[in-house]
Amino acid sequence: MSAKIHSLDSNHRLQNDKYKPLIDDIKSCLNEQLSALLTHMFTSADDVLFQLAENADSNEDQNAYFDTMRLLRLEKKNIAQTFAVELREYLKPISLTENADKTDPFDVDELTLVDQEEMEEMVAISTMHSKAMNLFGDSIGHLEARLEFLAMKTSRIFAKDALVPKHICEAFQKALKPVEINTNNKLILFKMFDQQVSSQLGDLYKAINKILIAEDILPQIKLSNSSPKRTQHEPTPAPSLQENGLITEEASEQQYTSGHAGGHQTTHHSQSQPAIHQVVSQFISGDMTATGPGIPASFATPASAMTSGGTKFYNRRDVMQALSNMQNNVRQSQAEEAQVNAADFKRSLMADMGTRQGGTINKQVNQVDEKTIDFIEMLFEAIAEDGSISEIVTNLLLRLQIPIIKVAMLEQDFFIDGDHPARKVLNLIPQVGKGLAEKTEKLFIKLETIVNTLLEEFDVDIVSFQLAVNELNKLIEKEQEKTQDNEKKTQRQILQEHARQVVLAELQYHAMNKELPKTVHPLILKHWSTLMFHRYIRHGKDSAEWNDSINLLKLMINSLQPAKCYSDWMAIKNNYVELVDTIKNELYETRQNKEDIDSSIETLHQAFEDLIQRVSFSDEIIAEAENNNKAEIIELDSSEDENIFDKLPEVEAEPEAVTPMDIEAEIARDKIAQLPQNVRPGAWFEIYNGDDRAVRRLKLSVIIMEEAKLIFVDRLGVKVIEKDAAAFTEELENNKSNFIADHSAFDHALSRVITSLTATA
Repeated sequence: MSAKIHSLDSNHRLQNDKYKPLIDDIKSCLNEQLSALLTHMFTSADDVLFQLAENADSNEDQNAYFDTMRLLRLEKKNIAQTFAVELREYLKPISLTENADKTDPFDVDELTLVDQEEMEEMVAISTMHSKAMNLFGDSIGHLEARLEFLAMKTSRIFAKDALVPKHICEAFQKALKPVEINTNNKLILFKMFDQQVSSQLGDLYKAINKILIAEDILPQIKLSNSSPKRTQHEPTPAPSLQENGLITEEASEQQYTSGHAGGHQTTHHSQSQPAIHQVVSQFISGDMTATGPGIPASFATPASAMTSGGTKFYNRRDVMQALSNMQNNVRQSQAEEAQVNAADFKRSLMADMGTRQGGTINKQVNQVDEKTIDFIEMLFEAIAEDGSISEIVTNLLLRLQIPIIKVAMLEQDFFIDGDHPARKVLNLIPQVGKGLAEKTEKLFIKLETIVNTLLEEFDVDIVSFQLAVNELNKLIEKEQEKTQDNEKKTQRQILQEHARQVVLAELQYHAMNKELPKTVHPLILKHWSTLMFHRYIRHGKDSAEWNDSINLLKLMINSLQPAKCYSDWMAIKNNYVELVDTIKNELYETRQNKEDIDSSIETLHQAFEDLIQRVSFSDEIIAEAENNNKAEIIELDSSEDENIFDKLPEVEAEPEAVTPMDIEAEIARDKIAQLPQNVRPGAWFEIYNGDDRAVRRLKLSVIIMEEAKLIFVDRLGVKVIEKDAAAFTEELENNKSNFIADHSAFDHALSRVITSLTATA
């Protein structure tokens, strides 16, 4: 069947402008590309699911795949149609979405909490989005910049982030909601969507960028961050989104993906690729010269002096052979790589060529080859000085200097082709090894094997680098699967522990200085606390559901206090049955054992009976109360306009005041506000672990807002350490802990080399 996505245009009619055809072209492109991807997913689903079922480890898993296959056959048309409808919501003109935002302001302190099933979906969406951002971050960043620029010219265009992978994945998630499907089968569909759609969005983003470029919408994008830079310790703004009282990578993503160091997108140098290629060519050809500290002497030679007569040069074949010999020596060497030294390298190169020609050195390396060698050596010097790469990973990269020199001599487009396999290798190795600290780790051994294979097999055929890229991508995928599973478990445990602490604090606060019959302790500490726990997880602390649980808790506790006057006693006597029934009904909505609930409710009922029986008043007091018609005597009324909270007086009710939890939360928010801007989930840091211990390279996984706690995990997603936000801010200020920049190793090094050369040209 066809998964054609019909009519993605908004239903709202806006004033015609000259950009309407352009926007229509964008939506048509989106329609065509997503339709093709979704159709392919559906048509290949039977084969994919059947193969998964064949390879399943258990009958349960096999049945799940077959169930999903049957469901897709029945529901794929409805899913495709609903997907189109949901995606259309993101494509409303920006003027309409801005108005909607004004009418529904977002409370930065809102806590959106989910149950375990919803958390599974949330993690799946986050995983798909993060993977797509890693794959297509550059194209998405360019697209957002162009859409933002277009929004200044027309109110017809949709929001700049409308087409980010997260929204496309969420549209699919919403398309599955009307379908009766269990969580396991839904996660199977998410995985298929990830492989067949989300991970294949590159052509879509490129195509839409081309449409915008053709209409002269930012045809040349400056890749540096154009927004003013914050100082290192300027307070970070409040996050735009929070989850479960925690800030996670998904929750902070929208705020940080536009130009922030350490975000999903890599940090780029300010020059465009064609400009870089031109600058490199001019320096290597001698059309531009440079001198100064750290600049090789060869770059001082102008083009006019590079062809002086009488000088004999080794031909390119001799140089390549010498490089290959040196490459073989590096492969066989077990020594740690030292700091790059271009002079020593060239002496070794000349010595090798002289040895093969009778032991005499009577020629020179031609100026172009020498400058190419010097340029690559400068590049590796910059890599060696990059603090974002660990020492053991840096040493792995340094072993690839000679192969990269050979590639630069052989491939004219090496410096302009951002997808060149050799460049990808230099970028992927630091990405894989970001959390590595020990050479004994299995991951390091795998990386070392890939590097050694390159040194052994690469001669002049670039296929060796492409094979290495394939191996590295497989390694990344495997590591991400392990990490995501572990980190998901870590975050779930953190969320549950945080919820338990919140519930415990509320129970302690409202039961303070109150007398409670021991018989009702199990109901409050077990059944009611469980209800509060799940309401916090599902609905959040600012929800009506959570507030109802707190109000009923207070009412139950206060009503169980000994009555101090006749009117209070009468209020309890007349209304406790309704209170008990309300509590019972609330507990019945949970998944707790109903027999246990009934037993606890019977105990609560008996506690009220005992309380009423223990109290007696004289006839004079009763007569006086009745004669004066005290306002505190509340008659039972079943009117729907009244509720139980209006009938029972709050015995010794505390005045409306700031609670200790509120005070602690305010202190925590102040601590969070002082964190530097680059401190957000997903960012990596060198973490201070005590004066007598080595620093650890860890990722910030979760920020607990109400406690100002930062939770750090290792590369496998396992919790390693937690830090108080204020203490961590101080560590960063004192350079005990340090931020690890998230940028492309090759591009960052190339930018530094270009900057160094042009500054002294």
